[in-house]
Amino acid sequence: MKIALRISYLGTKYNGWQSQPSTPAASSGPLITIQDTVETAVSRMFDTPTRVVASGRTDAGVHSYGQVAHFWLNAPDAENRFPMDTIKRGLNSNLPTDIRVMKAWVVPDDFHAQHSAEKKQYSFLLQQGPTPLPQWMETSWWIHRRLNIEAMQEAISHLRGEHDFKAFMATGSKELKSTVRNILEAEVTREPIPGLFGDDLNDEGFSFVRIRLIGTGFLKQMVRGIVGTLVPIGEGLRQVIEMKDILDSQDRRKVGPTAPSRGLTLDRVWYKTDPHGNSN
Repeated sequence: MKIALRISYLGTKYNGWQSQPSTPAASSGPLITIQDTVETAVSRMFDTPTRVVASGRTDAGVHSYGQVAHFWLNAPDAENRFPMDTIKRGLNSNLPTDIRVMKAWVVPDDFHAQHSAEKKQYSFLLQQGPTPLPQWMETSWWIHRRLNIEAMQEAISHLRGEHDFKAFMATGSKELKSTVRNILEAEVTREPIPGLFGDDLNDEGFSFVRIRLIGTGFLKQMVRGIVGTLVPIGEGLRQVIEMKDILDSQDRRKVGPTAPSRGLTLDRVWYKTDPHGNSN
């Protein structure tokens, strides 16, 4: 029986999703990843080593509301012995509180969390205001200068459609067959900060700026490179047209600094057929 999970996590303490070998420069032992932690919980619950495959990697420090992963449960009479709600509760009892299984469900044998995915949504959260709010420091990037949302929206609109995004890929990434990706939706919005009441605080300029992208696929650190280019455009330090120039020139040197991973969240993954409700 193949089981899928929707997993939410705060990535602050983890070296991304993907299991990593130990390296002398980084650690005396294996690096702590989301995948290792989830696999340990699954293996402990079912008392057998179990591989868990996700929809894709998230970098160190990146968060998720909607990571989807699958694993095989090879146990006699598994469907009757292990109801999905029991699996969800059992895994959460074996996981740290910064990783939660939100839902578990049975999927067809040919379902693959990565290869069956049709599109994904990422959001990057920017904090605005005279001082960063400590409650949001782990999941956002504070920018003091008031950002021009209209300029950022005009710039990000150049990314919609199918383009070669190689310039936005992390330096030193492994060679890929293609760096062409299709961005289906791209928007920049200003939003109120939840729980921040009072006109006096609103007048001080406290708010969130959310950069949201839906695409059929993303390159390593692609979203963070886009955000690092959008922010100086919003600050008035770069021109809107420079986003198009980067796409046309494919010049990595024109891309802004890579935005910090703490502001990035994988919101959702869509599949063509999915009992969980992520179908189109």
